[in-house]
Amino acid sequence: MIKFLDGNQIYLRAIELSDVNENYLKWLNEPEVTTGLVSGTFPTTLASLQNYVEQKTTDKNTVMLAICDKESNKHIGNIKLDNFDWVSGTCELGVLIGEKDFWGKGIGSEVCKLTIKYAFEQLNIRKILLAVYAHNIGAIKVYEKLGFVNEGTLRQHIWSNGAYIDKHYMGLFASEFK
Repeated sequence: MIKFLDGNQIYLRAIELSDVNENYLKWLNEPEVTTGLVSGTFPTTLASLQNYVEQKTTDKNTVMLAICDKESNKHIGNIKLDNFDWVSGTCELGVLIGEKDFWGKGIGSEVCKLTIKYAFEQLNIRKILLAVYAHNIGAIKVYEKLGFVNEGTLRQHIWSNGAYIDKHYMGLFASEFK
């Protein structure tokens, strides 16, 4: 295990096919975990998850990292940068903390800070984009605290938990990063 980015509570490393296991699969099939994500609408199988991770780890336009707890070395989620536009200097951010025991402990902020700093300072990205559902209040607060700005809303765009939910698009320029 080689640490790629190191934080206070967590570290990030390259995701490996060995991370694709029943625990990771459980995250994607648990409605409480996926309620704020595109994943979770349809059941995920271990084979499809392995295929997805293999595809992402070999894609030159994706940086997918495992989030690991420093104390236990446990894989607790993933973060990725993808959809790079190298000419415009943009990419998209996506994060999943699958282990609910680690929610509400500031890990989302720490993970995002490390990854955003890497994108701006090492990859020379000038703007990071993301999409977040309106009912994912915790994530929106994290993103706003980091300096992300709502750049547009698709009203009643996503069907989730029996209602249509707005989908916000947020952006952060390197010069705005807090």
